[in-house]
Amino acid sequence: MPSGNAPTVRQRRIGSALRKARDHHNLTVATAARRFGRSQGWMSMVENGLQAIAPEELNDLLDLYEIEHGPLRQSLLHLATHKPGKWERAWEGRISAAALDLASLEEEAAEIRNFESSVVPGLLQTPDYTRKLIAVGPAKHNTKVLIDFRLSRQRVLSHPDPPRYMPIIAEAALRNQVGGDPRILRAQLRHLSEVAQLDHVELRVLPSKVSEYLWLITPYTLISLRPPGRLTVSVGDQLNRSIFIEDEDEVSAHEEIFELLLSATLNRTASLALIDEVASQA
Repeated sequence: MPSGNAPTVRQRRIGSALRKARDHHNLTVATAARRFGRSQGWMSMVENGLQAIAPEELNDLLDLYEIEHGPLRQSLLHLATHKPGKWERAWEGRISAAALDLASLEEEAAEIRNFESSVVPGLLQTPDYTRKLIAVGPAKHNTKVLIDFRLSRQRVLSHPDPPRYMPIIAEAALRNQVGGDPRILRAQLRHLSEVAQLDHVELRVLPSKVSEYLWLITPYTLISLRPPGRLTVSVGDQLNRSIFIEDEDEVSAHEEIFELLLSATLNRTASLALIDEVASQA
């Protein structure tokens, strides 16, 4: 039976790595299952992320595929040992499974890289800014819960051992009036300026003069997981859902695009100066 004990994206990420390892050894699902002493159906469900795998079984399966001790093995076992904590269980039934999936990955991240073209990234939004965004969407009936959840997600940046956070924000997002109230934008920009000065945050602005880069990709987030950040998931937001991409080739392409975007941004100091300038004009 499919298991609900782990976030789906974790199971899919483990499954895709196992499928790649099996393919590397030119084994069919049936052959691998027989050698491992499990059914073909079970093996197929694990590889497709429909079945959780216990850390002990995963360890044995990694031995079968001759995955040596190192970053990949550590990261996969780390994903398998995750158990929802009180923080996550408190939101079950009130927040979508995909949103909880995203939040749990952020909690386990070694690095988070984010590109936003028109709004401030969720991890950096003020409550008033978030409220105005939600007010025009289909989930406006759930505004308070969504704001509280976003604020709880933002605490990842203030943890004792926080992830490295690199958001790229298009200049237009700094100037877009959200809610028609300039005070909301000014407060939001001041908050950006404060967070951007944290040692583990490297905020970059993509200036309007290089807006040709905006066509490369829609807003997305790259989350590299602990330990030690070898496994990366790309997450794209749509109106009412998040799209999780675990395929290594696709993720690699998204990482290359991020580096292209980064190459066109202002440096950290200049980005902060532009934020302060726009705030003074808002």
